[in-house]
Amino acid sequence: MMDKDNPIIEIKNVSKWYSDVQVLKDINLEVYNGEVLAIIGPSGSGKSTLLKIINGLESIQAGEVLINNELYNSKNCKGHNRKRRTDIGMVFQQFNLYPHMTVLENVTLALRKVKKMTKEKALEIAIPMLHKVGLEHKSHSYPAQLSGGEQQRVAIARSLAMQPKVMLFDEPTSALDPELINEVLDTIVQLSKDGMTMVIVTHELGFARRVANRIAFLDKGEIIEIDKPHNIMFRPKKDRTKMFMKKVYNEKSRLYFIKKSNTINIGIVDNAPPMCFRKNANEVVGFDVDLAHSIAKRLNVSLNLQLINNKQRIEYILTNKIDACIAKLNHTKSRDNLIDFSVSYLQDCKKILMHKEDIGPVSELAGKNIAYTIDTSTAIEIENCFAKLNWPKPNFIAYPSEEQAYNAMKQKQVIGYASDEIIINHFLNNEAERSKFQYHPQVCCYSYFCVGVSENDSEWLNEINNILLDIYNSGEYEKIFYKWFKVHGKKFLRPFERWAN
Repeated sequence: MMDKDNPIIEIKNVSKWYSDVQVLKDINLEVYNGEVLAIIGPSGSGKSTLLKIINGLESIQAGEVLINNELYNSKNCKGHNRKRRTDIGMVFQQFNLYPHMTVLENVTLALRKVKKMTKEKALEIAIPMLHKVGLEHKSHSYPAQLSGGEQQRVAIARSLAMQPKVMLFDEPTSALDPELINEVLDTIVQLSKDGMTMVIVTHELGFARRVANRIAFLDKGEIIEIDKPHNIMFRPKKDRTKMFMKKVYNEKSRLYFIKKSNTINIGIVDNAPPMCFRKNANEVVGFDVDLAHSIAKRLNVSLNLQLINNKQRIEYILTNKIDACIAKLNHTKSRDNLIDFSVSYLQDCKKILMHKEDIGPVSELAGKNIAYTIDTSTAIEIENCFAKLNWPKPNFIAYPSEEQAYNAMKQKQVIGYASDEIIINHFLNNEAERSKFQYHPQVCCYSYFCVGVSENDSEWLNEINNILLDIYNSGEYEKIFYKWFKVHGKKFLRPFERWAN
């Protein structure tokens, strides 16, 4: 957790020249204990130089750098003792592994040479670090036997083994093939969850938004703006930041193509009543359908509903086969790595429906078969909920549709049916023997339905958010809600909120 009262790095009035070229101009910056700060900006703006100054690899001509209130780098500081240098770990663009050494030897080398540890003590530290980056099974491999992503993770483990107070990353994925980037980014995300203080220079804006507490925009050696990730990317205050973001998001927005074609393609799943289902062989109806029509109406374009299955939702957004997806799409961490989500339009809870006589303590669900719908997040979210509460997990069985999953529970092929409560209620409201069934009273995992769109398209995301807010504020949303959801009061009705983070 970030401690805003405790800056671990303080950069005061730092300037840096190479000959007569000034690469950093009066930089003032604080990085707090437990914070992740991402630094973005155009090439040649001084990002990498700033990291090297923090690490003491570059001297400065003006100002000072303090680590934990101790002077670390200043115009009067010619060098740093070895002990203080170990307080800061740095991972470069290139992996810099010794090719003639195994993974374990690469990770233990600095521990033995710099910290003067015995081989046994170094191994005690190195092996858990390899486990942390998911590479303990590669400990006896050589760098040439590893992928680029694996080599970079070894480099991360090598820095972590020195037990630094701060980790610096200089474009850690720039030398990697695209398919290997995520494994390194996921490792860094996990470090942030563990509370490691980090400063990361990156061009991966989706990653920066995902991992950083703040983003600093650096241009021509100056910090132009520093703020929360969403504000820097989508609501920058400074003109230079706005120009940079406009250049980064240089490709035309989906909104441009929607307006040009006069049509919006919205993906929906038609086997999840009351969100979307077939009223007859030809007519598709439901809450999602009405919401899609409301969006198209406000854009003043024709609506093309594209029927997709659960598995295709993310794929169709990523490949631009659809402009948006309203298919009971829960905002989850794993999906957030791939696409962007609108403000939430519905608060829901994933529950387990059972025959009343089968309900007992939650511990009795251990290993029991629970039905859910294939390619939904239901099983993962409930399993995560159980894990956090140290409850033993049930065994989830996938069915092709919500109706089939419900009927499997009803016919006692499984002990329970797990889904979004608002979907389960549709079946219960049409169930002649409703009194036979009951939700397990201990299971409720909250989730939020959002519109899914392609990542880093700020113009389109902002348009969707504004449209949703208008639908809600106009009272149209409430009419659609009560048309499809037979509930008392406003249990599920979630007022839209502007995206704050």
